[in-house]
Amino acid sequence: MKKQLSMTTAMATALLALPACSSNDDWNGDVLADRDTAVCVDQQGKRVDDDLCDDDRDRGGSGVGNAFLWYYIGRNSALPYYGDSIYDRRFAGKGSFSRNPSVAYGRAPKSTAMTRSQAVSRGGLGSSARSFGGSRS
Repeated sequence: MKKQLSMTTAMATALLALPACSSNDDWNGDVLADRDTAVCVDQQGKRVDDDLCDDDRDRGGSGVGNAFLWYYIGRNSALPYYGDSIYDRRFAGKGSFSRNPSVAYGRAPKSTAMTRSQAVSRGGLGSSARSFGGSRS
């Protein structure tokens, strides 16, 4: 009976540790727009701080002539984080550089005012082995 209990505990521990060994580094923390939203992008289509665009949305301007442009995204679409390209498949076709005059656009929520980055691997189970020390002189 004692041997069976220790095997069951070992199996449960191993199964709980499996997700920690995953090599999936993708982070899919998309935020969906709860309203029509305008975000500022650079000439390569990468999201930048909204303060870099002239705040002329209320006057109906598009920001043309500036190094940064407003990109208008429809409700229930994924919002890009800083550095994300609007040409990425998650965002492509979900917005436009042309403002719809009959729509009131809001600013993106503060939760998207950050840069998306991948987790930093520090080694551990499942990581590739590396040698330490032993430098040659």
